[in-house]
Amino acid sequence: MCAADLRLFLLPLPFVVSLMMPWGILARAEEPPPRPQCLLRVACFNAENLAAPGERTTLTRFRFEPARRRHLEHIAAVIETLAADVVVMPEVVSRAGVDAVVDLLHAKGLGEYRGYHVDGRDKFSGFDVAILSRIEPDAVNDKPIQIFVPSGNKRSTKPAADGDATTEGGDEWLRRAYSHVDSRGTTQHEQAVLQRHAVAYFTVCGRKIGLLGLHLKSNPSDGASNAQRTAETAIAREIVRREIVARGYSPIVLGDINDYDPDVPMADSGRRTRTTVLHDLKDYDDASAGDELVNSAQFIPRVADRYTSHWDFNENGAADSDDVFTMIDHVLVHRDLVPAITRVFICHAIDLDISDHFPVVVDFDLGKVPSE
Repeated sequence: MCAADLRLFLLPLPFVVSLMMPWGILARAEEPPPRPQCLLRVACFNAENLAAPGERTTLTRFRFEPARRRHLEHIAAVIETLAADVVVMPEVVSRAGVDAVVDLLHAKGLGEYRGYHVDGRDKFSGFDVAILSRIEPDAVNDKPIQIFVPSGNKRSTKPAADGDATTEGGDEWLRRAYSHVDSRGTTQHEQAVLQRHAVAYFTVCGRKIGLLGLHLKSNPSDGASNAQRTAETAIAREIVRREIVARGYSPIVLGDINDYDPDVPMADSGRRTRTTVLHDLKDYDDASAGDELVNSAQFIPRVADRYTSHWDFNENGAADSDDVFTMIDHVLVHRDLVPAITRVFICHAIDLDISDHFPVVVDFDLGKVPSE
């Protein structure tokens, strides 16, 4: 035995093993174990005037029970297919329609779904924003779902509901004055209230996430509508700051926002936003550098797939060259959650008999971000 071999023989055994171990194996042994997966699928889907059979609606899509039952079946089939953990659904008329969809899901064997509904304040359409979830929401203010509206809203005839989070004084921040010039050139002064929205809070794998489901004023080509939507957006930003971030939740803002994001190219390259709505929502905190929210649509690889709405221009129930396909539904994710995004897609496997909107779906693996 040579002197070098003798010195090696006299060294402590663990040290000898470490010297003989390949460096790659040693490095891997020192790495912390990977965090377990924590998968979450979030979706938004405008159900286009979802109503239960027999109930009176302000805006009527289907007048007779067979058509309404068929619509409910189709919506339940979409939810079943998407298999999302949480779905934000604008354009539901009442709790009855939400319960009808949940009953169908339970009959299909998907008994973990629960429906959460809160009355909106839109007197004209009667539309609300509901949430279907396989995850139980956190109870905040002893409520699983909330709407933030000022007391004495003159635009609504609906009474205060269980989900109302603001029914007393001190709620002027929930109103916004705005102006627009009408077709006669006269300046009109109006007041906006965020009439169609819902807020729910979830804790998933130690991560606190607050969802703000929105349905903002429609028609991004109309000046008065754009002014109202901009005012609604100012209120939405306040809700994010005061009611979601201030409670320690990471916000996700999603739904039918009815506007285009200039930062994310969409399939229709000829249309441009006339507002700062998407910019304002993404940069909800003026005191923080950069945008706090990221539009998940930027992770859809093909720009040709980036459309969420089908305006049937000639109302023939089919897709024609004159129809309009734009991206007006969005899922805006807090930047801290972006590393957890694994896939984003828009489900185009439905037709106009179901809805004139397509679901937006975002998959997360929350195991990729530190728990809070």
